[in-house]
Amino acid sequence: MHRYIAFIWNHRVAEREALAESLVQRLKEALPKWTCALDTKGLCVYHVGERPRSSQSYRLDRDAGIVLGRLFKRCADPKYESHEFTLNERETKRIGESDGRHLIEHYWGRYVAILRSMDGAHVRILRDPTGAIPCLSTNYQGVDVVFSHIDDCVALGLVRNTINWDHIAAYLQFPRLVTKDTGLCSVRQVLAGECVDIGINGTTTTFYWSPGRIHDAQVVEDRQQAMQELGDAIQYCVEAWASCYNEVLLSLSGGLDSAVVLACLSKRAVKANVICENYYTEGISGDERLFARKAADLSKVELIELPFRASDQSLDSMFDATKLARPAETQLTPELERHREELVKERNVEAVFSGQGGDHLFEQTATSLIAADYAWRHGLRPEILGVIADTSRFTRKPIWSVMATVFNAGIFHRQNDPYVKRLKPPLLLSEATSDALKPSDFRHPWVDDAAHLPPNKINQIANIIDSQNFYQRRCHYASTVHPLISQPIIELCLQIPSYTLTYGGRDRALVRDAFSGKIPPEITRRTTKGVTVSTFNQLLIGNLPFLREFLLDGLLVRESVLDRRKTEANLTESEIVGNPFLFFPMVHAIFAEAWLRNWRSETPSATA
Repeated sequence: MHRYIAFIWNHRVAEREALAESLVQRLKEALPKWTCALDTKGLCVYHVGERPRSSQSYRLDRDAGIVLGRLFKRCADPKYESHEFTLNERETKRIGESDGRHLIEHYWGRYVAILRSMDGAHVRILRDPTGAIPCLSTNYQGVDVVFSHIDDCVALGLVRNTINWDHIAAYLQFPRLVTKDTGLCSVRQVLAGECVDIGINGTTTTFYWSPGRIHDAQVVEDRQQAMQELGDAIQYCVEAWASCYNEVLLSLSGGLDSAVVLACLSKRAVKANVICENYYTEGISGDERLFARKAADLSKVELIELPFRASDQSLDSMFDATKLARPAETQLTPELERHREELVKERNVEAVFSGQGGDHLFEQTATSLIAADYAWRHGLRPEILGVIADTSRFTRKPIWSVMATVFNAGIFHRQNDPYVKRLKPPLLLSEATSDALKPSDFRHPWVDDAAHLPPNKINQIANIIDSQNFYQRRCHYASTVHPLISQPIIELCLQIPSYTLTYGGRDRALVRDAFSGKIPPEITRRTTKGVTVSTFNQLLIGNLPFLREFLLDGLLVRESVLDRRKTEANLTESEIVGNPFLFFPMVHAIFAEAWLRNWRSETPSATA
């Protein structure tokens, strides 16, 4: 896994210069396998885990900076694009003259760019719009430290473990939040598409990329044009990512999005060898093997099937000592994770691909705002009747209900706040904690920047923000690639209206038709998803003795973040089975408690 640390300081100040030198020496002693990627006045970058093709460092001419990750160059005709290139002197000049914007506009991929002005007065940190590579920052006695993994900074003694309790409370209320804050008061996150300018006179931030501006650039409303462009963009991005690896493992769920990724991986242009995996539960609702087999057979690839049994899983074994900047999803299925790691090592797999992000981009959510978007753009044209009928079929709402939304949100432009429906009642939080939460604890700047857009397009932007959470789960044995969460696909979907992405009463209709004949017809027609909630509920029930002690005697209860009475009342088999909304608040409380104990140097499993 590619990891980096950058030290940034005012080289004109002797004390800062001396401190930076001592920090570099400290890194050399504590992390001896790390190598220097860039060393110039006021900026020093070290990294480890660089791999040709997939995780590289692109050094700019004349010490103008470095780009860490994987870049692809945009091309007028991507079918004839070579994925290999260098950032030569001309490109370095363009990047420098644009303060880094040239990267956003002419390249894509997963990267963090660290760019230095020629006079050394500014260092700019730019994170790509997908947020695929972590980018965190702290300040140590006047030296700015930018890094990917917080445990490396812990090893260097650069991070204070003062808990940001407001962030912990916000996480428990809305676990999918993506904000500048982290679980530690001393650590901040550089957001996707954001450029942080660290200068001798202070630090400023600017979004070089935002969904609202991409949407405003153009609208692709014609269905045939949109279908062709979307199919081409998906194929191009999947092929580009596949070109980085020799051996790929695809998580093939049996759903539409992973089947689309497999269809793209099956093209002759893809040189990587592909194998697939599918996990299934004992209950029929979580068994999608029939669909996965159809996709694997059509593409002529090997499919490995693994059963998931809740009885095999012990939650006290899911914790490890890795420190993270904020609570994040931990693997709830340690046995399956061990099987996957063994498979990866046995087959020399370099990357695990998925179809994650398709629901977020291609319009999977059934909402009457789809028809409202048409009215927002075109008013009450006769064609809106067909859009209303399609939306009614998709949402299973009566025509009059859809029409009410059309008038309220589409004609009268009632503003849509995507957080309203996403913020669920706080089942376990204490009343004081819940009352202290503020909208700013949850909101992302992209949403506020898009207030002028059609209402369902704002929902899609919230979904794009949410998709960045798929990269929160860490995998130490292989690269994680979600090829659908790629800048060209994201930008195109932002420019395709929701009523063009879905029609005929079908979710993700445009991508279904774009790949018709390339994926099994059973999957093209499929409108249901596998459901595993009952299996995971059994996982909680089987671990109740551990959970009761872990949570009720934990830090969240001790600090009155969780309400002890409500938490204890819900830690029963009858409540877990009877309340379908309980699983996620409960499991995220577990993640937060484990995270806290890790930072407080208490080993979670030792208390079980």
